[in-house]
Amino acid sequence: MVTMSTDIKIPTIDVKKYGGQQVAIVDGKIVASGQTSEEVVRKAKKDYPDRPLSDIHLLTVPKSIYTIYSAITTL
Repeated sequence: MVTMSTDIKIPTIDVKKYGGQQVAIVDGKIVASGQTSEEVVRKAKKDYPDRPLSDIHLLTVPKSIYTIYSAITTL
């Protein structure tokens, strides 16, 4: 888990499961996912109706993670 400078706890996100989707995070846990922000907020508010929107953090998960390797050679 990563804690951002504003004290938002971001859990480790499974790219295979959530890749290409929006996720809602509350208290350091993924509480909803979907294709659009509106869908994800609606799902999160259904489960956490008393939480203000400022407590529901949205992230877009990349479809995949790429690692770029570079080799420097001298002749």
